[in-house]
Amino acid sequence: MQSTSLVLIRFCLSAWVGAAVIFVITGVQDVTYQPFDSLMRDQLISLHFPVYYTMAWILLGGTFLGCLGIRNKELISRGRANLIFCLVVIILGMSLVDYIWIYSPLESMITPPGNPRPANFRVYHQASKYVNSINILLSLIAAVLINLPVKRQRPIES
Repeated sequence: MQSTSLVLIRFCLSAWVGAAVIFVITGVQDVTYQPFDSLMRDQLISLHFPVYYTMAWILLGGTFLGCLGIRNKELISRGRANLIFCLVVIILGMSLVDYIWIYSPLESMITPPGNPRPANFRVYHQASKYVNSINILLSLIAAVLINLPVKRQRPIES
């Protein structure tokens, strides 16, 4: 069971880091591409971000479940397992806070697409950038920690 949990964490967390980085790169390109007007940019944001959060919760949820399977096991040290678990809980919490208190208000500010943005749009947008940057950084740290080599299994002596 613990090996399966380790595979689940490694897959989900690494996939999340890769997906988040690709999303950020393509998202920045979409909103900075000069031929797109503000209507098109708003529509792209409304299309992409729900997928971003869905993938975050699926992959981070899988990571969380995997973390429950490796705690108190001998495959990796207890301290490392607890650190990874804490990072995953923080990452999930940040994703939830970002979605509820930052992304949802931002989405309502650009709905319907093309409308002028309110004065506080920039504050929310900056907060979103910082929260998501920290989220991806913590995810990368957790991914590096979980992908470090595991303890060697002792051969069973006859």
